[in-house]
Amino acid sequence: MVSYIFRRILGSLIVVVGISIITFLLVYAVPSDPARMIVGPKAPQAVVDAVRIKLGLNLPLPVQYVHYMENLLGGNLGTSYIYNMPVSKLIWDRLGTTGILAVGAWVAELLIGIPLGIYTARRARKPSDYIVSSLALVGISLPVQWLGMVLLYQFAFKWQIFPLSATEGFRSLILPALTYGITGAAVYTRLLKSSMLEVLGQDYVRTARAKGANERRVVWRHVMRNALIPVVTFAGIDIGFLLSGIVLVEVTFNWNGLGTLAFEAIQQSDIPVIMGTVLFTAVLVVLFNLLVDIMYGFIDPRIRYE
Repeated sequence: MVSYIFRRILGSLIVVVGISIITFLLVYAVPSDPARMIVGPKAPQAVVDAVRIKLGLNLPLPVQYVHYMENLLGGNLGTSYIYNMPVSKLIWDRLGTTGILAVGAWVAELLIGIPLGIYTARRARKPSDYIVSSLALVGISLPVQWLGMVLLYQFAFKWQIFPLSATEGFRSLILPALTYGITGAAVYTRLLKSSMLEVLGQDYVRTARAKGANERRVVWRHVMRNALIPVVTFAGIDIGFLLSGIVLVEVTFNWNGLGTLAFEAIQQSDIPVIMGTVLFTAVLVVLFNLLVDIMYGFIDPRIRYE
């Protein structure tokens, strides 16, 4: 297990470095000049050139990347061109806001998706199964931003059940969490249903039924433990993505989190913030993926890594 964890950590570091290189190249492939964005469109070219030199944007791209990685290894994510603040502070200030939304959306996904997955698996090939499965397919297909706007209009503007503002505590969390929860729950429903149907066909399940175990005991004791493995895998990776920023949901509901920060940085060509948010996202996803792999052994003792 120790050697496996070491290999996974090494592989994760390689993935993060690869993401940093690709992101760096893509950022500079965009036809925009960060120096011009900083000083404004009417500033003299001499001022723009001076800003480019000050920020090191005049250096060759490989040299800029090496300097960035040197600073990164020293714990420095750079300074935002637009906010003139350390990127690490910007991320830290927004992390709590995104964390609240991420946990709320994650809980909404699980509370909706897992019961529906169990229900459709136990009612397989019956009319109710086809209805719920069709609704799940619709849920996966719904654009998150469109669904968010519909919920905002209906429940916040028209009926005024929930606030339009994102500053009114728990009530402000319900609509954005539900927006992502509805679309994400559809994935959990279909994933758990297919996993449960596969496990229900195993020999040990048929043996338990032959010994007289009731259906509830078969499902909860013999089926769920193994059927939840792919669900836990997806859930671990999913929370990593959620914590890294739900861009469309945050923008739709004016939720001032990491997703909004990344969106604003892309609009303004704020390269340090773009790099910082992307790398932070990559680290979170890789970290949760690693934790999920380690949890496998606790969920199913048959799983061992040599």
